[in-house]
Amino acid sequence: MRRLGAARPSGPAVWLALVLAVGVLVVGPIRPAAAHTALLGSSPASGDRLAYSPDEIVLSFAAPVDVRTVGHHLRTADGEEIAVEVATPGPTADVVAFEVPRLAQGTYGFAWESVGDDGHRLSGEVVFGVGTAPGATGSIAGGGDPLATALDLSALAGRVAWYVGLALAAGVAALGIRATTLPGALARRRVPGVLAVLAGAAALRGVVGALIVLEAGGGIGRALGSRPPLWWAAVAVGVWALRWVVVHRPAVLARTSAARALGVAAGLAVLGGTVAGHAPTRPDPAVANAVGAVHVAAAAAWVGPLLVLALMARTPAWRALDDDERRATLRRAMATVARTAGWALAAVAASGALLALRAWDGSVSTSFAWALGIKLAVVAAIAVPLGVLHHRTRDRWSAVPRTVRIEAAGLVVAMVLGGVLVGVDPGWSGGSGEADIALEALLDGTATDPAACADLDVGRAACVRTALEQVLVAEGPQAAIDIVAELSTTDDHVMANCHQVAHDLGNDASECIDDMATALAVEGSVCWSGYYHGFVEARLAAVSTDDLTAALPTFCESAAEPRYSFTHYNCLHGLGHGLMLRVDSNLFDALPLCDATGEEWAIHSCASGVFMENVIAAQQGLDTGGFDDEDLLHPCTAVDDLVAGDCYLMQTSYVLWRLDGDVPAAFGWCDTAPEAHRTTCYRSMGRDISSRAARDPVQVVELCAQGRADLVRWCIDGAASNAVYEQAGTDAADALCAAVTGDLRTACTEARDTAAGIVAAG
Repeated sequence: MRRLGAARPSGPAVWLALVLAVGVLVVGPIRPAAAHTALLGSSPASGDRLAYSPDEIVLSFAAPVDVRTVGHHLRTADGEEIAVEVATPGPTADVVAFEVPRLAQGTYGFAWESVGDDGHRLSGEVVFGVGTAPGATGSIAGGGDPLATALDLSALAGRVAWYVGLALAAGVAALGIRATTLPGALARRRVPGVLAVLAGAAALRGVVGALIVLEAGGGIGRALGSRPPLWWAAVAVGVWALRWVVVHRPAVLARTSAARALGVAAGLAVLGGTVAGHAPTRPDPAVANAVGAVHVAAAAAWVGPLLVLALMARTPAWRALDDDERRATLRRAMATVARTAGWALAAVAASGALLALRAWDGSVSTSFAWALGIKLAVVAAIAVPLGVLHHRTRDRWSAVPRTVRIEAAGLVVAMVLGGVLVGVDPGWSGGSGEADIALEALLDGTATDPAACADLDVGRAACVRTALEQVLVAEGPQAAIDIVAELSTTDDHVMANCHQVAHDLGNDASECIDDMATALAVEGSVCWSGYYHGFVEARLAAVSTDDLTAALPTFCESAAEPRYSFTHYNCLHGLGHGLMLRVDSNLFDALPLCDATGEEWAIHSCASGVFMENVIAAQQGLDTGGFDDEDLLHPCTAVDDLVAGDCYLMQTSYVLWRLDGDVPAAFGWCDTAPEAHRTTCYRSMGRDISSRAARDPVQVVELCAQGRADLVRWCIDGAASNAVYEQAGTDAADALCAAVTGDLRTACTEARDTAAGIVAAG
């Protein structure tokens, strides 16, 4: 690296500012968001609600990843792990699929970690729901709660009423379109009643759906505004409006038009009801809705005419016909039945098979399998044989035979079992859709309270990030940072992932805050300034390779007011992180880019980020060219003297990692460093010891005492500074200074006060 003649601020303030950024290294490796192996998307996507269990989970990356090293864990909302298998052959691929067993209704988290072909690691979690929002359907398989059971049974009653209403509509429409088939007056009398049944069944399903949302704790807004109640309300209003026209404006319709209008209404009701009863976010919504609509419409066309015939045979109007009129009417009616029954049976069988294979888990012991088996038995043993008989013998009938009524009854039983199948479908199992409201908010993307995420076993990281992003947009970055600071002392997830949580917040801020100075003009030193680093890294990723060198001198200009401030330093330090990611973590390619930042102080600040990212890369197993297995102080012994101090201030995190936390041995390596850098190495050890001991003063003092007696003060110096920077306060540093005496207390208080001044000055 070239030396620059520009002066830079010197003294403890600069060194302690550099200490700030690297405490996280001793806690564990950070997972930087490497552009080369970024996750482009997943199926299902995080936040999706699927109607049925997915057959597989697919991750799509920007570049090939090593399939053999992809880590994955699928867990339920209760934390139970579910085994999945990698379905993509290796060794590398940019799309990786995982085979998934049948999942019951609930929320799931698929945590993954990957290694790209460039060696970068990244991780994340896909959170998705199986089953729609609470109340979209009921399940008679649910147990326990009497209210939930009552709602499930009400949902079943609504489904059965809906299916029977559609069958009656199809039958009256099919047999009543021709005036000569049945007496016209009889057909017109039935149309208003059938429309009333359809409207009532739709209204019942909408009301039950809303009540189930309320029972699950979703609130009145979600209950009334969710998809099922809205769609069922629209169907009910539309059908009732048509009924009003039929009853109160009969002149508008010709003699056969009422039946035709009923047929159109039934078709639209099938479409509207199918959409209302299926999840719009399932993997194949168009195909699923189309197959469902075909199945329901075909079943209604098959059952309806026979059911209407069976019912009409018991009316006085039918008995008033003589034998010849009955025989002619039956001949025409059964001709209508024969025309529709063949294709209806084929459509029912094909669509039913698709729906059953999609839903059935293959276990004959489940209630779903039993209901499906009984339904198939009824159709195969009763409906089909009797249907064949009726089509062959209808010309000799002068009255509707008992076998027609048996066939119609069998088909109605099959329709009832169809309603049962929806309730016990494995894709819907698990009760009435009760769900943790924090998980519901996560899936909806509306989580606003990070504290509400604390009890989640899956989706916790995603929930925290979503909630913080909502706060960021609504109240600004400082409000979100303050929440992170609070949670870093109370929430075990945020405590363990403090820097990453703040780092993600910075990434999100880069997308909604254009002005860098505005974004960085906050107190963001909490969690080792993760917010600053995440923002700068994300902003740097938007600069093209051709423009990169020219952009570096002024990249942090808007954050340099005042110059050499904490905010200015953090911008340049984050720039160093970003430069390492831009050059595939090659230390000796990144350091020259720091030269382009201009003056010497900026080079030091940028280099601190480069060296920190270098240690992170080593902890992730990457070959950066920045380390030597024989010399644990390398690359500090190989870089230009201008930045060697910045290197030593980071290097002990790598040394301790390589030595499995052997503190005396790590001090031994510091003792071999050039004399000019030994105090810096000891200060770095103090930072690492402070973080490893969770700032416990007794442990810090004991561990620092394992170094050379004449250099221990610098270890205490680094520990006190780190205590201030980790908490953006002096409480932990005060406890440390109280635990030492003499020169060590002097060193401790001086370091504490200097660090506190830097934090306060921003």
